[in-house]
Amino acid sequence: MRILTISTLIILLVACNGKRQGTASSSNNAMEESAPEGMHHGTVTTAFEAEGCPHLILLDNPPDRADPYLLPIGLDQRMLKDGVKLRFTYTPSRAPSGACGKGMPAVLENVTVR
Repeated sequence: MRILTISTLIILLVACNGKRQGTASSSNNAMEESAPEGMHHGTVTTAFEAEGCPHLILLDNPPDRADPYLLPIGLDQRMLKDGVKLRFTYTPSRAPSGACGKGMPAVLENVTVR
């Protein structure tokens, strides 16, 4: 029951974040304005490799939680290069994160390089 409650809260936070992206008004956020609801933008980082996190996605507009990173599960290796900017949807995962103490494990879908 607790997992269901946490999952529901995460989904609500993600949904709220998607609506905020569409309200951006600066010219720097033009890409985000045209993103369909539910799409997210992030950048691949290898900055925490020494901490057991070989690849993380830093969300451009993270939901209101302390950790702005996603730990991608099963993402194509060609996209896991430092600095690659991605556009995607994601679903939180209960997959183990191994030694990585950062990021929320997530399955990324509808992934494109931007």
